[in-house]
Amino acid sequence: MTSMIRGLRVVAASVLLGVFMAGAVHAGDIRDGRAIVTPMKDGQYRIDSYTFGKAELFGYISDLKETKKITGIVLKNGRSDDKKASEEQRHSVASIGNTLQLETFTQDGKELTPLSME
Repeated sequence: MTSMIRGLRVVAASVLLGVFMAGAVHAGDIRDGRAIVTPMKDGQYRIDSYTFGKAELFGYISDLKETKKITGIVLKNGRSDDKKASEEQRHSVASIGNTLQLETFTQDGKELTPLSME
């Protein structure tokens, strides 16, 4: 009986630790109230160690707006060609921001430039 209770305590502690870590990871790519999105190859996006297409990114950003109260999206351009945002990716992030009423920016280095629907 004692070993069963001890086992349940270990399981409960593991679950609580998992929930805590999931929350910490979920908020990893948010700075100054803005979600940081990195462009990937083939029109994909990376945020919080997840890779999404456009529709999935919209859903994830929408969830962050509701749960983490983000106020904007930053699309990182990256410094290498394979991480450079395409015009389609810029337009998609601007469209998501416009639909969700969030500020949108591009970032290259430390400089933020407003991203608008073109």
